[in-house]
Amino acid sequence: MNRIFHIIAFFLVAASIMGQHQISGIVINIANGERISFANIFVLKLSTGTACNENGEFTIKLPSGTHNIKISAVGYESEILLVNANNQSKNIVIKLKHETIKLSDDVVVYGVNKTTKIEGWLNSTDDIMQKPEGVSLQRRANFALEPSIRGMSAGQIGVVVDGMKIFSACIDRMDPVTAYIEVENLKKMEISKGSFDMTQSASVGGTINMITKKADFSHPLAIQAEMGYESVSKLKRLRSEINISNTKWAARGTFSIKNSSDYYAGKNTKIENSGYRKNNYTFNFTNKFNNNHSFEFAFIGDNAYNIGYPVLLMDATKALSQIYRLEHKWNNPFANLNYINSKIYYNRIDHWMDDYNRDVTQRPVMTNMYMPMFGNTKTVGAMVEFLVIENRHSFKMILDFYRVAAFADMTMISVFDDVSDMYLINIGDAVLNNSSATLDYNWVPTNKLRFRSNLRYDYSMRDIHNEDARRLLEGFWKSNEIEQTYNIFSFSGALEYELTKGIAFTLAIAQSERLPTHIENYGFYLYNYTDDYFYTGNPTLKPELSRQIEFSTLFSSESYYFKFNAYYNNINNYISGLLQSDEFKIFTNISSAYITGAEISGSISLMSKLKFSANAAYAYGYNREYNEPLPMIPPLEGRIGLQFIEEKFRFSVESRFASKQTKIANTTTTEDRTAAFIIFNFRGQINLWNYFELKFGVENITDKFYNEHLAINNLPSRGRNFYTGLSFLFD
Repeated sequence: MNRIFHIIAFFLVAASIMGQHQISGIVINIANGERISFANIFVLKLSTGTACNENGEFTIKLPSGTHNIKISAVGYESEILLVNANNQSKNIVIKLKHETIKLSDDVVVYGVNKTTKIEGWLNSTDDIMQKPEGVSLQRRANFALEPSIRGMSAGQIGVVVDGMKIFSACIDRMDPVTAYIEVENLKKMEISKGSFDMTQSASVGGTINMITKKADFSHPLAIQAEMGYESVSKLKRLRSEINISNTKWAARGTFSIKNSSDYYAGKNTKIENSGYRKNNYTFNFTNKFNNNHSFEFAFIGDNAYNIGYPVLLMDATKALSQIYRLEHKWNNPFANLNYINSKIYYNRIDHWMDDYNRDVTQRPVMTNMYMPMFGNTKTVGAMVEFLVIENRHSFKMILDFYRVAAFADMTMISVFDDVSDMYLINIGDAVLNNSSATLDYNWVPTNKLRFRSNLRYDYSMRDIHNEDARRLLEGFWKSNEIEQTYNIFSFSGALEYELTKGIAFTLAIAQSERLPTHIENYGFYLYNYTDDYFYTGNPTLKPELSRQIEFSTLFSSESYYFKFNAYYNNINNYISGLLQSDEFKIFTNISSAYITGAEISGSISLMSKLKFSANAAYAYGYNREYNEPLPMIPPLEGRIGLQFIEEKFRFSVESRFASKQTKIANTTTTEDRTAAFIIFNFRGQINLWNYFELKFGVENITDKFYNEHLAINNLPSRGRNFYTGLSFLFD
């Protein structure tokens, strides 16, 4: 018996040895071909690996079959390579490119590639923005939530699309830029917190860069479609996408429609006048002339109709946008110059709102008056980006120019026939010409140390071109100084040190300025729903000046991830409203304010297919001049979730919570205290066949009635929502 056992054991060991394939290779810098010392080679699923020697060489033994190998090195972007141990060349050349210090969150959204993860149920860009810690949403309706980063919003943060500047047309902020981009438009969303990354905008609070999907050369024909339904608002939606290509050109188009009725808050509470209709369509075409040149044309159109705003005075009848972009990329034009990327763009936003469906005889503001309003912005711009990578240094320079023209007006129509109509220009052809130059520098002096810095200069000329509006502002301020010129300069630096593999610390500092918006400079009698005052712009506003510091630590491995951030942001010349009379305010500079807080996020693989994740964020803002908290600061809030992931299906349960907020402003604005809440969600995805996937779930399982602190006029959030969707993918 023992002899038989030894014979079997011998053959098993022999088979194991014979089934091993020795693979060798080198890891090099893609920019200059230099070998990368001590890069890590890790075989996913097998949980084994090795490391390169000082010459960038490695050798590893793999069982028969295909394996995903992850290659990583300090200062470089990781790569995952599919290796067939049976047929793979014995000598592999793996190329890595430099990685910048990560000061932003990348949220991958959607894709035609089967390996791309589609996270959860993404009905809109709002669902994406609320995932990272430190990002909150201001709710005015069941549509178009406005992002807030660490308690800052509107002009304090930048929202761009592929780096393009776009400006809302509604003077009441009913149409944040994110409302004009749908999920199927996006490749990913980059959210930078604070002003440590200034490559996309000059801000004191951060930037949201919505990076759109391009036509894909790797898919000769790909078709994707999805239809879905949500019970909480009887929302019906349909999305479709097609991509075709050959070796020289690629084209991609999408179309989507959404139709929502009034939604229900918790405890089956119907929120009247909260429905909307919407469609979105895109076209993208890319042509490659050779390996070095490519041209791309892109268009995004978005149209929304009959949008109800139940807690505001008016509704939006139409919100229309057209976004055009033409881009040229030139790879390796000269020695040591990796690429020159140039783009020109144009976008137009039109927004109509009125109160014809309201009883204006009973409201406390502008009683017995209908107030139809129109707003329009037109922006044209150009950008040129240069990238140079030399050994352990990389330089990126961005030259940016844009011109925005904004107009808004309203007519006051009395319900009484014997009272004449009145006409008011809210923004009288404000024109802003802005130019900027940004330098992004990265240096990796050692394999454990990385440094990144940003330098940015902005120059802005602005004026009012409508003579009637000019006379109104000149009379209000008793001054002819309406035309303004601004020069602002910003810089940041970040140092990252990797103590050991998977343990890193980052210290970042920044001094930044942000320009007043055209509304803050030139708005006239604009009604603010958050405090029920009429605001007038101030042409002599100073730019906000921010000094920030942030410390973060990261612990990570193949099975867990943990990150902690702590920050402090001191802002001089903080722009806020100053009470002028019982109903009117002006925009003015407050001498000093600050926002401080912390964020934590992490995940751990409990088993091979089970993952636990959590995040939380807390911010506190204080107005030193008036000795009170800053307004619209979210309380402690976060998420806890558990995911089960299989090849054909995935399920998750999660809870989302927020503490009560009692630190509120009373002088510069008025806001309510809000109660704590916790809600629970369940989500699932199942691959039915080769081409179909089913999504389903329940949000707010307990049907909790609650409202967020950033909800305007305490608008209740959505109640229990059953959703389902079926997607089709042919690739």
